Amino acid sequence: MRRFRVLLAMVVATLLGFGGLAVPQAHASVQSDFIGSLVKAAQENERDTGIPASVTIGMAALETGWGRSSMAKEPMNTLFNIKCTAKPSPYQKGCSEVASYEYDSNGVRYLKVSGFRTYANTGDSLKDFGLFLTTLTRYAKAFDHTTNPDAFVREVHAAGYATDPRYTELVVGIMRSYNLYQYNVGGRTALGDTSKLPVTGRDFGDLTLGSAGQRVTTLQRLLSEQMGRTIQFDGRYGWQTQDAVADWQYEKKFPEQSGDVDRATWEAIVPTLSQGDRGPLVKALQLELRHAGYSMVTDDGVFGSLTKQAVEDFQRRHSLPVTGTVATMTWGRLLGN
Repeated sequence: MRRFRVLLAMVVATLLGFGGLAVPQAHASVQSDFIGSLVKAAQENERDTGIPASVTIGMAALETGWGRSSMAKEPMNTLFNIKCTAKPSPYQKGCSEVASYEYDSNGVRYLKVSGFRTYANTGDSLKDFGLFLTTLTRYAKAFDHTTNPDAFVREVHAAGYATDPRYTELVVGIMRSYNLYQYNVGGRTALGDTSKLPVTGRDFGDLTLGSAGQRVTTLQRLLSEQMGRTIQFDGRYGWQTQDAVADWQYEKKFPEQSGDVDRATWEAIVPTLSQGDRGPLVKALQLELRHAGYSMVTDDGVFGSLTKQAVEDFQRRHSLPVTGTVATMTWGRLLGN
């Protein structure tokens, strides 16, 4: 369960797939071949254990260098480099001594010889990975995040799976770069394919007299709720909306009550919302998520599990901290569309 640069390894050209089958399509990239070889087994493992398929594939990719490490070949066939323990796993074939890099508490890398589990095929290695995480209590916290793969990896790392201080960053980077989230059984069922939804690098869009669109509607909803004031939700930034903004800026003691909405005004207006919240502010969020492409989210004003999954997916795809809570940073990207 460490990233390996195994000594005396000869990198072979053949990439083994799940269960020892050779991967077809010789002209496909190493990465796509490796992903394709594990998708079905990783999804089956997710159904059995709750470990997101994206986590299984991402960790295996890092641990084996996309299947090119000698550890992933005969006679070891390991995808996750789990060390031998006093009690053998029912899936392991044996135990081999291998030199690999570890990191001390100061982040300094050093070589260490350890015993690692070997398997009859990579399929048994994947099954052992599922058994390993589900039976050791130190990994229990990870299973609070089965719908949040990034957090799942973070908890596995924190529980001692790897000594590399960048382990979480590296695995999550792989999952994001290759959109491994699309293979998650639960995520795909609930959200559909979100890989082609637009991604914006903008934060908050300015609004002034004459502006129009979903962003204006969201502003009107937020102001109406926070001010207890009747405002028409028509998506047009007319005199009524501008006056409401100016009054709100006056109440909040803004140095200038222009009636225009800039970043500072947005940051003061947007609420923090999380699972369990209810009401018009949640509905405003849900309508923004639908505008961002999450058509499966209903605008019922209830921040339930599906709304949280959509928020986490949006955060993940926009390289934001994946918290499931909607605060300033997430609102910024939603309102930057």
